[in-house]
Amino acid sequence: MATGSITSLGIGSGIDANNIVAKLMELERAPLNALNRREASYQAKISAFGTLKSKFDGLKTAAATLADPAKLAAFTATIGDKDILSATPGSTAGPGSYSVDVTQLAQAQKSFSSLYASGTTFAAGTLTFTIGTTSTDVVFGGGSIDDVRNAINAANIGVTATTVTGDAGTRLVFTAKETGTDNAFSLAVTGGDANLASLATFDGAHPNAVAAQNAIVSIDGETVTSQSNTITGAIPDVAITAKKVGTTTVDIARSSSSALDSVKAFVTAFNEVATELRKSSAYDAATKTAGVLNGDSTVRTLQGLLHSTITTTPADISGATYETLSSLGISFKTDGTLSLDETKLTKAIDADFTEVTRSLNAFGGAMEDLADQVTRFDGLLTNRTDGLSATISQLAKQRTSMEYHLTQTEKRLRAQFTALDALMGQLTTTSNYLTQQLANLTGSGA
Repeated sequence: MATGSITSLGIGSGIDANNIVAKLMELERAPLNALNRREASYQAKISAFGTLKSKFDGLKTAAATLADPAKLAAFTATIGDKDILSATPGSTAGPGSYSVDVTQLAQAQKSFSSLYASGTTFAAGTLTFTIGTTSTDVVFGGGSIDDVRNAINAANIGVTATTVTGDAGTRLVFTAKETGTDNAFSLAVTGGDANLASLATFDGAHPNAVAAQNAIVSIDGETVTSQSNTITGAIPDVAITAKKVGTTTVDIARSSSSALDSVKAFVTAFNEVATELRKSSAYDAATKTAGVLNGDSTVRTLQGLLHSTITTTPADISGATYETLSSLGISFKTDGTLSLDETKLTKAIDADFTEVTRSLNAFGGAMEDLADQVTRFDGLLTNRTDGLSATISQLAKQRTSMEYHLTQTEKRLRAQFTALDALMGQLTTTSNYLTQQLANLTGSGA
């Protein structure tokens, strides 16, 4: 909007026209100032709803954890000698104690070529690697030992090649990418020259050569053979990773801490949402200040949905041992947040873990669905903020129109005062002239 002024206004008349125009424009700007305040309030609401969406996203994550049986039904593994093995139980594991004897670790085959003098070249040919029952050709275009290495690695066949150079020359070192006898490999060469052909004959006497072998583990007297050092299936939903030969014990037990921690995280996330809703819509009678969302119907809707979801028993656990969250120690406080009685929840978990997780899964699923409805791209919060954004766009159009009107009004006022100033100047000049002439006439008569 134009804000320039004609600084010479008032010279002819002695009137402070600039100040008069400024005061008149203040009155003219009142509707624009009101529009700006409305826009600022809508922007503040959009920001507040953005904060709420973030809080609901956190609640959705916490509720999803509560709804996932695998994340609640946690088990822990206690190992007698952690240097021998590690164990990772899954959600469907069961309690039990096992004696484990690791008699052999799985190994990847490592083979060495003959030594080659510096500058040795290899003619073009084909290297055929056989891994298990699968054969793969590596076409080599000729070159140095480094070129052979690069061609093998570029083929990505399950065998890697490296070079090691010592005082006596350079060797190629072939290593299987995977452990176990199924990944043992051999090499055949066609074409090329004597140097290329010699690659197929590994140096079996090399002290660092390693033959492919499987892991062999005995669990409570039952032998298990595995291509890798990680054994699955021997103990239900428990993965055992052998580290070295030896005997140890594995104890699998249920852990109540996972369910308890998940509930605590859920209560915290719920309370953050409830607190934000209350804070943004509150009214302080003492200071007579209102929250940015005070009186907003969306807030009341969200508060009602939260309360209803928490207090309504999901249909699939109707009649269950724990059909309310209060029976698990989760209850409402007067301010709309939740409190958790950890002692009560722990006792319920110890008494009947299956029924507790069944109820937690049901309430978690219900709250996850609600949070999803609120936060998704066509959800309640998005629709509300889209409406506010549309209103702000309309206000922007109104502002453009108002600013144009104000610019024209100020031009008109300044033109009017300029004309008035000129007229007053002319009248003043005429008045002075007449006064002077009258004075002259009076003087002549005397």
